[in-house]
Amino acid sequence: MTVRPSAPTTAAAPRRRRALSAALTATAVLAPTALVAAPAAAAPASPQAVRQVSADARAMPVGKLERLVKRLREDGKAVAVTAEVRQGGRTWTFDAGQARRAPSVRAEPGASFRAASVTKQLVAVLALQLVESGKWTLDTTIGDVDPGLWPGRESITLRQLLSHTSGMPDHLLAVIGDATTGKEFVRSVSRRMTDRQIIDAGRSLPWAGETGAFSYSNTGYVVVGQMLERATGTRIRTLIEKRVLRPAGMSDSAFAVRKDAPRPDLREYARFPGRTLDLGSFEPSVFSSAGALVSTARDLNRFRRSLETGELISKRLVRTMQTPVSDGGGLPYGLGSYRLPSPCGSGPGWVQGHDGASFGTLTFSVGLGKLRHVTIALTGRGYTEETLVAQGRLIQEFAYTALAATCADAGSDRRRTDPAELPGLVDLQATSFPASLPAS
Repeated sequence: MTVRPSAPTTAAAPRRRRALSAALTATAVLAPTALVAAPAAAAPASPQAVRQVSADARAMPVGKLERLVKRLREDGKAVAVTAEVRQGGRTWTFDAGQARRAPSVRAEPGASFRAASVTKQLVAVLALQLVESGKWTLDTTIGDVDPGLWPGRESITLRQLLSHTSGMPDHLLAVIGDATTGKEFVRSVSRRMTDRQIIDAGRSLPWAGETGAFSYSNTGYVVVGQMLERATGTRIRTLIEKRVLRPAGMSDSAFAVRKDAPRPDLREYARFPGRTLDLGSFEPSVFSSAGALVSTARDLNRFRRSLETGELISKRLVRTMQTPVSDGGGLPYGLGSYRLPSPCGSGPGWVQGHDGASFGTLTFSVGLGKLRHVTIALTGRGYTEETLVAQGRLIQEFAYTALAATCADAGSDRRRTDPAELPGLVDLQATSFPASLPAS
């Protein structure tokens, strides 16, 4: 379906808890919806401004993006989808599906969700802020900050932790344990954990790999969070709020290690063969500094802009953050950030960002330079090979379709980038267990 901007009206729209923009210039009754927003600083749009924004919208393949959202609902089995595409001061937002299945609640524009491992970018920024201040270097070790944090592994460096090259095991394997039924799976991810318990769970597992080789570890970022708390005397939640969320203007985001503080608008669901599991009891404390962020597509795009423009750390350190330390298992990984090929022949050479896979939500948040950003998230994360592949490819195709439309020349400047040939999402690969569960 194609949704076009509606004619301007004089009646004021109902005020939501979240304002999507200074002025909304398009609405629709059907989902998915496509909204085109005027620049945030603009006054309430006049009829002429609405027509101009509508003309600008033709440069973005809204119809194709809507069809991809529809395919995510149909082929990808997503319960809900929310996305924002941003090019300079223009935004296009897409929302479809159910925020909650029973009772049925429609997903609204600007809905919040669990961003999972996108959190790692924020934690990496916090660590690099200490590097910038001179308090740390990338060679600072666990032992330099807290010798008792992981006895026997005190020599592991900050660089290794942020780049997943420490060889540290991933505690989520211990969290899931031997769950063989849906009920056991839900119970295993619904136990509250402290950071100390997370680290102890990681220590109970065999060392995952050789130091220097890429081995994705959520536990490593929990360790970084503990190092940040020890070095600053401040809780990680407060650090993220004061040093990242506020400066970036992420007013609808929070570091949420309790399931109801705040509870995301989009309830988490997991798609297993023959059934959909409600993960409303999921305890985000099991992710902590590796993935406790609750956010919106708009806020994550704001983070990318603030990062790229040097508002959070210096541009020199942004380049350091984005420079690969390893091949990332086929996906060049830096310090809490990875890169993918650009769909454009000119301009920035790489798409930069991260994905996030909670047990019921999948997020992909990337950017191409300072002004072009895409964030898309879905609930109803799949646990069959077919659904996993469909979801991963479709959200990458959505992002690349949107970014390709921003190339300098819609024809000659575009490269042929087949989403099916892109590396898989790193967090999706790391948390792909269990593959299937009985219905009981």
